[in-house]
This record gives sequence, C-alpha cells and structure tokens, in this order.
Amino acid sequence: MVQWLFGIPYEVAFWEATYKNRKERQKLSLFSHYNSPIQLAGFDVQQFLQSQPNPAQATILDVGAGMTYLPGNYLTIEGKNQPLNLHYIDPLAAYYNQILSKYKVDRPKVEFGMMEYISAFYPNHDVTLITIQNALDHSSNPVKGILESLDILHVGGVLYLNHHPNEAEYENYRGFHQFNIMVEDDKLIIWNKSRRFNINQLLSGFAKVEAKVVDNNPIAIITKTAEVPENMINRRADIVKLSNALLAYSKEVNSPKRMFQYHLKLMYYRLMQRVSKWFSWQTRQRIKSLFKRKNE
Repeated sequence: MVQWLFGIPYEVAFWEATYKNRKERQKLSLFSHYNSPIQLAGFDVQQFLQSQPNPAQATILDVGAGMTYLPGNYLTIEGKNQPLNLHYIDPLAAYYNQILSKYKVDRPKVEFGMMEYISAFYPNHDVTLITIQNALDHSSNPVKGILESLDILHVGGVLYLNHHPNEAEYENYRGFHQFNIMVEDDKLIIWNKSRRFNINQLLSGFAKVEAKVVDNNPIAIITKTAEVPENMINRRADIVKLSNALLAYSKEVNSPKRMFQYHLKLMYYRLMQRVSKWFSWQTRQRIKSLFKRKNE
C-alpha cells in the first residue's frame, strides 16, 4: 500500500498534462463515450441492463475511473436515451476534481472510493454493474478488488474488466503498474514476478467467469451467482492493514529527505508528461519500447 501511495505523483502528472493540453483533451473526448449510450467491448451491456427490473435506476459503478469517463452514460430504451445512475469512483478523486475545476471542464465529479475496500462504500449488495477498465492492474491488490466488487453486486450482477495485456511488464513495474492481466486458455490470469492467480478457479462456486481477448485486450465478464464467502473478505483485517499503512506512510512523508524526493518526482513527472504531449501516441510507445529494451 505504501508503495502504491508513492505512485500517486506519476498518475496526477499524467492527468494534469492531459487536461491542460487542449488537443489531448479533444483526443480523450473521442476515446471516451461520455454523453453517449453505454457500450463495452465484448459485452452487450445494453441488453444486460434492459433485462433488469428498473434499467435506468440500476446502480452502475465505473471503479478506478481516472478521468476517462469511458463507458457512456445513457441507456437506449425504445429508441430514446435515458441517463444512467452511473458513479465514477477513484481513490484519487480529490486530485481529479481539482483538475476539473482548474481547467473548467464540464464533467461529473469523481467520487472517492478504493476498489480493494469498495464494500465499505456500497455495503447493501445492490449494485447491478461494475466496470473496471485499465485500472485493476494499477491497484495495490487486484484480486481483492475483484472479490470486493463481487461482494457489492446483487446476485446476477456483472463485473466487467477490460485491460491492456501484461502492462506491468511493459511499464517495467513503474508507479501503479505492479500487476499483469492476461487470458490464457479462456482463463483470466493475474500475475507479477512473485505471484500468479487463476481467477476462474478462485471464484468457482460464487461467480461465472467468461474470459476472452478482444482487440488484443484481455476482457472478463464475471457474473455473480451466489454471495461471496465471508471468509474471503475480512473487514477487521482490512482496518488493521489500512491503519498500519497510514502510520507507515505518515512516517515516510515526515522524513524531509522522503518529502523532497516525493516533490522532486512530481516535478519530474509533470515536466516529462508535458514534453511527451509534443509527440504522437505512436512515437511515445516507440520511445517506451526503446527504454524497455535498454533496461532488460
């Protein structure tokens, strides 16, 4: 958790640079489906939502949303677009809302929440759909994020995952990139240099996992079939872990040397992100690949 907390400067610098640069913001608006009907690659989400008792009122969470506003926020019912009850959730909500205000961007505020502890924010087991896109592998504990997400869904609800393949390997385990996601033999696999999890096997008995690759991205549609066993979510242990992480982080940030390093890193990332916007996305990827090969 402490390592994750010190990955914040990179993420904040990225979104500051994106929203400050008008061309980058325009590119993001093309990539995002905001103000459009909801759509998710490899999953007929419109049909799924329309099968619910009250489709437009169904609670939908975009967890680890960042500032992409990616899924689309309308449901098409009888040819008409109705707004969805969609919440954008991210642990860095305070930073992101500050960026929205600073650059006067008309988008919904991001709500604070951590996917690893999302059951504390939505305890009623009544969420219909959770989307996590390019965010699960940025969390401090992605497997726990899956279990917590399933816990707050009602039975029959869906957790939708869509990620870049093996991104931690590609990013050389920098910043938030500490885990890889892939599909192997129709199974969802989460792994890094020290651990490997077969998610289909882990969730057997209370969820059905449909894993596939769409446009080179590993995608999983996980349907909750029964309640998550109580022994798989230990809220008392979570409180202890978070308290210890808070104390450890407080100790770190009270060190003048550590604080100097933190702010120096933030300045560095801000500069690098602004410079990177001078180049096309393809050029940036080629530069990343060169650095990766050099470090191997």
